[in-house]
Amino acid sequence: MWGPSEFTITGNLKGYDRVDLLKEISVPTLFTCGRYDEATPSTTAYYQSMLPESEIVVFEDASHQHHLEKTDEYLEVVRNFIGKTENRQMFSLLKPDFT
Repeated sequence: MWGPSEFTITGNLKGYDRVDLLKEISVPTLFTCGRYDEATPSTTAYYQSMLPESEIVVFEDASHQHHLEKTDEYLEVVRNFIGKTENRQMFSLLKPDFT
């Protein structure tokens, strides 16, 4: 059962926590949130700190729907992240292994 909102869990998921497994995610990951997001930038930063290949972008003057409120800025951030990720992967494929 769910609680009154997604931030107040009262049912069988109340004790579910797998934060310790986040470190096992090894692909580049982008976290985004709005400055006035219900989840708060500090909460998003906490989860982002658990992933070694991750970045965080906080959209000022935006809320949980920052992708709708700041669409152009959001798309630019996503495009840049994908571009950097593709460049890193391309470089790692071309980089000789001297071991």
